[in-house]
Amino acid sequence: MWQIANAYEASEKSRNAIKWYNILVTKVTSDPHVLMRLANLNLKEKDETQAFQYFLESFRFYPVILDAISWLGCYYVKNYLYEKACVFFERASQIQPGEVKWRLMVASCYRRMGN
Repeated sequence: MWQIANAYEASEKSRNAIKWYNILVTKVTSDPHVLMRLANLNLKEKDETQAFQYFLESFRFYPVILDAISWLGCYYVKNYLYEKACVFFERASQIQPGEVKWRLMVASCYRRMGN
């Protein structure tokens, strides 16, 4: 199923790839990489709500995927939910303590909240 979905994705047939990844997710419900693929494909199809759900599920099963953490933090910032965004950026700064941008993102959220 992964190979079929991957082939559709490579040939830029996103709808078919989403269909096959969804079938795969019913068999292996906790695979964060499949969920990330679904999230990115839904972004490509301009379905941000569905992408949000898949990124959140991916994060729930494997809370160290920086792509999911970063996207979720930015999503919350874009929707003016700075307190929730701080949680994700703080998590990212724990994963990559040497990376300054995560602490700057946390500081930016606090600034936008007026703190």
